[in-house]
Amino acid sequence: MRTPTFDRRLRLLSYLFAMLGGNQSAMAEWQFTDVSAEAGAAHLHGYIDNTDPGVKMMAGGVAAGDYDNDGDIDLYLVTGDISENVLLNNNGQGGFDNVSNAAGAGLSGHISSGPVFADINGDGWLDLAVGGVAGSGYHVFINDRNGRFTEVTAQSGIYQQTARQNDYSSAFGDADQDGDLDLFVTHWGAEQPTNHLWLNNGSAEFLAADDLAGLDIYLQEDWSFSPCFTDINQDGLQDLLVTGDYQTSQVFINTGGGRFARITTPIIDDENGMGSAAADFDNDGDVDWFVTSIHDQPGNAPVWGVSGNRLYRNDGHGNFENVTDSAGVREGYWGWGACAADFNNDGWLDIFHVNGMPAYGNNPSYDFETDPSRLFVNDGDGSFTEASVDLGIEETAQGRGVVCFDYDNDGDVDIFSANYGAESRLLRNDLPNNPGYLQIRLRGTGANPFAVGSAIYLQAGGRQQYRQLSVGSNFESQNPLVQHFGLAGADTAEQIRVIWPDGRKTAVNRVPANQTITLTPYSDCPTADCGRRERLMQRRTDTGGIQRGSGPGG
Repeated sequence: MRTPTFDRRLRLLSYLFAMLGGNQSAMAEWQFTDVSAEAGAAHLHGYIDNTDPGVKMMAGGVAAGDYDNDGDIDLYLVTGDISENVLLNNNGQGGFDNVSNAAGAGLSGHISSGPVFADINGDGWLDLAVGGVAGSGYHVFINDRNGRFTEVTAQSGIYQQTARQNDYSSAFGDADQDGDLDLFVTHWGAEQPTNHLWLNNGSAEFLAADDLAGLDIYLQEDWSFSPCFTDINQDGLQDLLVTGDYQTSQVFINTGGGRFARITTPIIDDENGMGSAAADFDNDGDVDWFVTSIHDQPGNAPVWGVSGNRLYRNDGHGNFENVTDSAGVREGYWGWGACAADFNNDGWLDIFHVNGMPAYGNNPSYDFETDPSRLFVNDGDGSFTEASVDLGIEETAQGRGVVCFDYDNDGDVDIFSANYGAESRLLRNDLPNNPGYLQIRLRGTGANPFAVGSAIYLQAGGRQQYRQLSVGSNFESQNPLVQHFGLAGADTAEQIRVIWPDGRKTAVNRVPANQTITLTPYSDCPTADCGRRERLMQRRTDTGGIQRGSGPGG
């Protein structure tokens, strides 16, 4: 008897045959390989002091970004209290060097969570924000542009917590349209009402703004987990998607001036929203929303829901439709961090998420401790095929955060997971007969040099793909800003269009495949002038004399 699962497996096998010329022996060559130890990416997370385990077992995470502007993606990893947090510098040779001692951002003795790289002072270098739980406080670091960070938490105006408000995840975006990056922080289980939205004055000084923004729903209950600034209704303003536990995921439309209107409808019905991946999964030019949520056996769970993940499809106007069942992504165990990435470079975004939870409370009948991670391969017809085991991913550690990026610059997307009570894992994507890719960095202007909030449209092989540059949270974790596009065999992108945060538009044509390019607002200007402008900006970068807003993106 054929079932939806059987049909999805057939589609995956058909794809692999097509990609690899029907050679069954070659079909198994597309695999993910654990290279954690050899790449210097295996770092232990754990607790010496395990008081308040319910709060701590959910904390953790990893941020990915090029903090030293050398073109490679680096990592900042949370480790619990067994060691200081780890800054991993990508050495450009397939591995990472632990530079924590020299960097000055280790936060030894703190219970950190949800790190994020973002340029909060507009100087073209990624700064660092790190949340904390169980009284550890929120911490803000400015990039010194020499491999080190300086803590500026007190000057930033962001609270040092005295109550146990639990800063699980953070996101940055321009909430008030003033050109700089503002901050949203989630506070699952806060013991008293606390602030979420912080408006930046352009110099990394922030003002609490929940009252102004209309976020009073969090005065009633606060189970917020994963925030993301993204434009869901195509009006050029950064809206907010926030996953929340106990049926509290929220959709906020930006109405201008740092104010938001809650438009959450009963369609948003995930029971235990945790992780988040906001991206265009159906290639129709708008942002859809994947949310991880617990999938359990009915009757097992008196406390949590059992109905699993959700995929909400956007109609282009910010209205969502629940397409979970037709997509085939419901069954994900106890999901946490999630990411959207084109792992097979076929031009369609796939979904990966991590899992895990110990036997919980007074109901240990279903133990999620060794449930595997999930990789849903996009079939290109609105459905996905779960293929993690087929592709060599048999991760059963308790994942929390996850980032998906091309760590070794070989043209496919790899996976790094931050695990609770275990070592982190780096899974290298070994994609045979790579059907081609383009990676795009944006270099913006003004107080937003990394052009966060930009939209990118790429036309290749008769298909248009769409990305938004977002410093959002996968759950306590953040993908880098460089955007990866699979080209599905096309040797050229016919056109790349960028809509910048200030509304300017750029178009470049006939871009050859298999490279990383950097685009600026001047990339479509006359050749001589464009070259002069870009050389000037690069010269400022090379000499360290970066003017405000002229640093490199990505």
